[in-house]
Amino acid sequence: MTALLSAILIATAFLTATLSGMIGMGGGILLLAVMFSVMHSPELVVFIIPLHGAVQLVSNSTRTLAFIDAVDWPTVKRFSLGTVPGIALGMWIWYLLDGNESAQPYLKILIGIYILTAVFLPKPKARQQTHSSSGFMPLGFVAGTAALIVGATGPLIAPMFARRDFVKERLVATKAMCQMVTHFEKLIAFGILFGTGIGKIQSLSTILGVAIAMGVAVILGTLTGKRLLKLISPELFVKLYRVALVVAGSKVLLWDGIMPLFQ
Repeated sequence: MTALLSAILIATAFLTATLSGMIGMGGGILLLAVMFSVMHSPELVVFIIPLHGAVQLVSNSTRTLAFIDAVDWPTVKRFSLGTVPGIALGMWIWYLLDGNESAQPYLKILIGIYILTAVFLPKPKARQQTHSSSGFMPLGFVAGTAALIVGATGPLIAPMFARRDFVKERLVATKAMCQMVTHFEKLIAFGILFGTGIGKIQSLSTILGVAIAMGVAVILGTLTGKRLLKLISPELFVKLYRVALVVAGSKVLLWDGIMPLFQ
């Protein structure tokens, strides 16, 4: 890995963590997009999603600790219960799709449509908008399954948080905790998959140094994002969150889903 490539990845890790620390999402999928754009060599491509997962685990762990007092624990509990069988299903699908990328665009088209639809659907009426954590267990299952296939699941789960009364610190903290659980389980799953001979674990040493540096960068970025969040009003936060969802959903739908079908 060249010095220039390492510098790009570290700088991107800092900037995307700052974004996620400020509005609770958007950084993970942007980081993944940059990694796919610059990590072209065959010995590095296989590690994009695992490396992304490791960096995002650090990012979400830092974000969780930074906002720990605002975590909604019932939601995290229900979400986590769903991720375990979801990860198991994702491992099976990943094993079947290893080396076969033809199904990826169609999966991402569906995810993109889901994100954009959820953004523009009318929100529940005020009396229906409670602190209920119902619906987060199946969401955890879907996120666990998708984690190994598409890598960045933040935009996938974000609409559910947007449709509850989660705003600012509560949204950032709870979503970060849910994603931290998912990334932790995903890394265990990849350890099992690589251990069975899928991939080239010998190449891991070539990116270990930059992985550590990216981890430090996302910690600094998260703390920067937390400071910026204090300057944002709840109303502006909601607007920025919706804009981030639209951008992320459009990116997944058009860039990751539709465009590869015509290449």
